[in-house]
Amino acid sequence: MKPKSKRKTLKRIKESVTEIEYKKLMSAIRGDESLRPNTKDNLLRAFIILYFTGLRLNELQQMKLLHIKELLEDAETKLLLPKTKSERKLFAGVEFQKQLKKLFNITAETDLQIKVISKGSSKSKKESIHPLTFIAQVNDVIKAILGAGYTSHSFRQGLITEMGAKGINAKIIAQFIGHADVKTTMGYIKPTDEDVKGAMIR
Repeated sequence: MKPKSKRKTLKRIKESVTEIEYKKLMSAIRGDESLRPNTKDNLLRAFIILYFTGLRLNELQQMKLLHIKELLEDAETKLLLPKTKSERKLFAGVEFQKQLKKLFNITAETDLQIKVISKGSSKSKKESIHPLTFIAQVNDVIKAILGAGYTSHSFRQGLITEMGAKGINAKIIAQFIGHADVKTTMGYIKPTDEDVKGAMIR
């Protein structure tokens, strides 16, 4: 028997969230009557934004209703990223805007400083849920619905992989996703099972 320090742990395949997994997540959350309304809203908001932007969860928690308003009106917004201490531009196409309109009702009276992911009571709407608590909650839900190979990062990987599969220049992908180095972006591109099957010549 090998000593513990030299024993290799099983390296699991990191799965990507594609449109199929995204729709499965959204359907499961919408149909789960055991979730509190605020929890359901937070999860739906998180999944939509992660799917269309590839943000990290801690970056998502920086978003305010102001950013959503700008995405709906101007199709773009700037978000300050805490990890890299830099700004990232987010863009919203027609489908992303359509999904956002279903979840956000922003009026002239809306306090735009309220966090997109927030606590339920009216007194604490400006406070985000503790980052580690929210990350654990989101990852638990994703794993319960999709399986052990999925995490919130699967959205990021899925988006980058899909862009790469469409032949989009790696520098454009890196800028879109907020990577300073193209090598980091290339490391994310993981062909799906369908990509591999489609490439089979025998």
